[in-house]
Amino acid sequence: MRAGVNLRGLREHNQALLLGEIRRAGGLSRIELAERSGLTQQAVSKIVPALLDAGVLDEEREPSRGVGKPRTRLRIRPGARHALGAQLDRDELRVVRTDLLGAVVAEETRELPHEFTPDDAIAAIGSCVDGLRDDSVLGLGVGALGPLDHTTGVLREATNLPGWHEVPLRELLAAATGLPVLLDKDTNAAAAGYAWHAATPARAVAVVLVGTGIGAGLLIDGRVYRGPRTNAGEFGHTTIAHDGPRCPCGRRGCVEVLHNAAVRRGDPGEAARLLGVGLVDLVQLLDLEQIVLAVRDRPELYRAQIEAQLSASLPLPGWQKIDLVLAEHDDRLVAAGAATEVLAKFYAGTRW
Repeated sequence: MRAGVNLRGLREHNQALLLGEIRRAGGLSRIELAERSGLTQQAVSKIVPALLDAGVLDEEREPSRGVGKPRTRLRIRPGARHALGAQLDRDELRVVRTDLLGAVVAEETRELPHEFTPDDAIAAIGSCVDGLRDDSVLGLGVGALGPLDHTTGVLREATNLPGWHEVPLRELLAAATGLPVLLDKDTNAAAAGYAWHAATPARAVAVVLVGTGIGAGLLIDGRVYRGPRTNAGEFGHTTIAHDGPRCPCGRRGCVEVLHNAAVRRGDPGEAARLLGVGLVDLVQLLDLEQIVLAVRDRPELYRAQIEAQLSASLPLPGWQKIDLVLAEHDDRLVAAGAATEVLAKFYAGTRW
């Protein structure tokens, strides 16, 4: 054996490689799996039995197509493992349980008290986890309001919430639940979930969440872009009126504060128009190809108003055509996306 070769690590990497190829294709024969993965057929033949024995794969025999032994097709067994994902918002907590393919199979929600504290949130998340967990659960992903540090698991600040300053939320939740925990911004979790399920994601996508706040998860070349401090996507604090009202972030005329003021006035059309004004700038900045819009109320109105702004304001609307789509199951988008980030670690063979 060559010095420096970690055989266990190599085996886990190759197992994860094969599982990822099978998931993306929906099912593969051993020959197809070798071709797609770049591993030899001998290597595939050694790895697959272990995955079958672990119950992660199912084997289906294909119909006979003539002379010779029919091929068998390998598929992921969805219920073999599960992941939990949570959305921690200012007014609600949602925790979902997904199977290995990322489909939601169960969920729990809790209302949070006004100006809830970290202790309130941890207790509520722990209660939901207790109702959803079993031995098949890989870990817990949490999509939370930011700013936060994805790498250290520290929530830096939560505007208008007492006690939410430099909170080591990942560490506290791991201690409370006994599970490996991954912490990400809600917008990034939503973007990760969208990329997980998209057959072929566009090269530059913004997943825009419109709720109590406004933010954008960015997908660049199929990967979530978080930035060097993992705080990218604070789109709601883009200034579109320099002398506008003061935003809770401390600046004036942000998209979020103007949008929310229009909502409070009972003018959703104006709220949607203002969001569209900001999105024009985002398209110009990043050369976006697609915008995925997750909005709770009046989604069709929002789509029409934003499309009108894009058409009217982009200098070359025919050439700069933007695919604007409404998110499916947007009430679960963040929580399910956080769960897919846990699944991605499993498929990548990454240790927690």
